[in-house]
Amino acid sequence: MSWMIKVSSFCLSTFLPLLLAEPLFLTPYIESGRIQEAQRDSLVNSSKSLSSLLPKRSHAGFITVNKTLGNHLFFWFFPCLENTSAPLLVWLNGGPGVSSMFGLLWENGPIEISSEDDICKYKPRKHSWTKSFSMLYIDNPVNVGYSFSESGPAGERLTQDSVSKDLYSFMEQFYSLFPDYKKRELYIGGQSYAGKYVPYLAHVIHTQRKANASDIPLAGIYIGGPFFDPPTQSPAFFYYLYSMGAISHEQMLFHQKTVENLFRDYKNGQLKITNLSHIFTTLVPRLGFDSKDNYLSNVRPRYDKAWKFMNTAEVREAVHVGIRKFRVINENIFDRFSSDIFVSAKDKVGALLEHYKVLIFTGDSDVIVSTYMVDTALMSTPWSKQAEFIASSRTPWWSVSQTGPELKGFYTSVGQLCRVVVRKAGHQTPHDQPEATLEMMQQFVNYGCLKGDIKVPRQRYHRVLKNCSGIENSGSSNGSTIQATKRCTLPIL
Repeated sequence: MSWMIKVSSFCLSTFLPLLLAEPLFLTPYIESGRIQEAQRDSLVNSSKSLSSLLPKRSHAGFITVNKTLGNHLFFWFFPCLENTSAPLLVWLNGGPGVSSMFGLLWENGPIEISSEDDICKYKPRKHSWTKSFSMLYIDNPVNVGYSFSESGPAGERLTQDSVSKDLYSFMEQFYSLFPDYKKRELYIGGQSYAGKYVPYLAHVIHTQRKANASDIPLAGIYIGGPFFDPPTQSPAFFYYLYSMGAISHEQMLFHQKTVENLFRDYKNGQLKITNLSHIFTTLVPRLGFDSKDNYLSNVRPRYDKAWKFMNTAEVREAVHVGIRKFRVINENIFDRFSSDIFVSAKDKVGALLEHYKVLIFTGDSDVIVSTYMVDTALMSTPWSKQAEFIASSRTPWWSVSQTGPELKGFYTSVGQLCRVVVRKAGHQTPHDQPEATLEMMQQFVNYGCLKGDIKVPRQRYHRVLKNCSGIENSGSSNGSTIQATKRCTLPIL
């Protein structure tokens, strides 16, 4: 049942002055060994209306990652209640400057916000990742979402090294707070500009593990629409628009040259933020669609709905943030990140590919970080199987629905790299294709990539046979399932 509350009674309550408790800082508990007390106090205390949306148990609060600056990272943690041994997945949104609570609410968390105007409408998400995994959402870096620095802008972390240092401190303390999770696999992931946060953090953990300085159980990383190699990816941005017929070949060459000039200015120390913003404004022509996230959709990401929900007194009290105000996007962070935005992380990605499972996925309608942009960067990423990846081909990803076989996308599996393109999806791929992306994550965690097989319930087997020839099949032990391999010839959609 949807939770629908009119703007006048719910959304506007954001602005009512209410007396709330102080923020919950968990580091003092951890340092004094009061772990059970910290777990108890960090429990999200849902009101009647919130309890209809949330799982029965979740935890939230602040972990202090720099005492000198007073830097505190906010998190919302959802243990998987259906599988007590499920892996832990970290989710980071990008920007830089976008709250990870947006990913929780818009993409894969237990609460789903609507895209409708004028009404604050929320409901439990049918394909929430929390049903299969324990999910940890972290507002990163400081001064994004609920995370904050007592030093104000002076405390902001504006390089990948400093951001990953804060995140590593957070993760070490998180495992002290929830020590049982050291027995489970950890996957660090996110989307977009988190294409740099994720490999930097994972590489720090990898380095510490090699030095026997950490026992964080890192098993892999996953990133959607990753902007991890700006020098390679930025000039490739315009190819998608050209391939869709939105700009001419001459326009593409002109814009690519402009981007190359910006990189030259960056290397010479002459880059200004006004030049950087130019990429996302005047360089991109007015193409006649509302969302740059998805070329084929006019549904805009509802950052405003996430802001309204997280800023209500009811939610603030439940997640222990006191009178702190939520910022779904901090545009000042983007501006002040200008010196870091053009820094590549592909050396970190390459190093991780030698030791861990890596999932890179994109939506086929993503304008911001297109499939071509990501593949261009991956083909230039140095690792032992680089040549094999460059020479590889795509495999169709089929799945069976109630109406028959469905093409969900395409994938490539080389070494520990799983490269997936999701059909009919844009930049916020989990929002656009929730069922497919959950299935993708389940198969990545369980098998390292997509299996590429279609599992057909026996009662629908003959219907599928009408569309397939040369099926190679095998029955399960109880005879309830027949497995049709990718060699089955299916109808062209």
